[in-house]
Amino acid sequence: MTLRPLDRHAKRELLRGAPLFAVLQPAELEQLVGIVSEHRFARGTTIIERGREGSSIFVLATGRARATAVSAGGREVTLSIVEPGMTFGELSLLDGQPRSATVAAMDDCLTLVIERRDFLPFLRAHADLALRLLGVLCERLRQTSLALEEIALMDLPARLARLLIKLAQQYGVAGPRGLRIRLKLTQTDLSTLVAATRESVNKQLRSWREDGLLDEEEGYLVIRGLETLRAIAE
Repeated sequence: MTLRPLDRHAKRELLRGAPLFAVLQPAELEQLVGIVSEHRFARGTTIIERGREGSSIFVLATGRARATAVSAGGREVTLSIVEPGMTFGELSLLDGQPRSATVAAMDDCLTLVIERRDFLPFLRAHADLALRLLGVLCERLRQTSLALEEIALMDLPARLARLLIKLAQQYGVAGPRGLRIRLKLTQTDLSTLVAATRESVNKQLRSWREDGLLDEEEGYLVIRGLETLRAIAE
């Protein structure tokens, strides 16, 4: 794994682009750059593990990671796919409690890390920063509540259609056969993202392929019936 170190400018821009730190003033951001460190993780490595002690936040610089949790019945649920510029580990940074999710590297990953012992003095030195960060965290909580509402109230076709639309918005590229999603996800990946069994997701995807809504190209999903999927999602 050969990932080049980031210079100070690159670190500053990465932090500036992270939603949690977008509320920082330029001088605050400059101070924050001074307390970050770099950590590298090989593909397949567990970066943080649910239930383990934690005291740091990670900002993903390169690669992708997957945040997961396991239900009481032992089923793994994918909470999110972490992309460059996104953060994870915020809760343990702020409250010092064990990790609430497991995050594993899907690719070789380079991260910036901020430790709680360094962040708390920084936070105390800026009186109103806590309120600004609270606003960001509240918005994230709302998004989590909406996701749980989808799982609780929507049937599988609606949840799966919403997921495919979201993936199309983030990774879709128009092509002659439709909107190609530039992110390879297995049926197991998709099932954990919508809290369903792999078999039920496979059955639904097969049905949509037969109806001409979906296709597959070199292992990538191709959406051919985006408007129909939008109607299903509603």
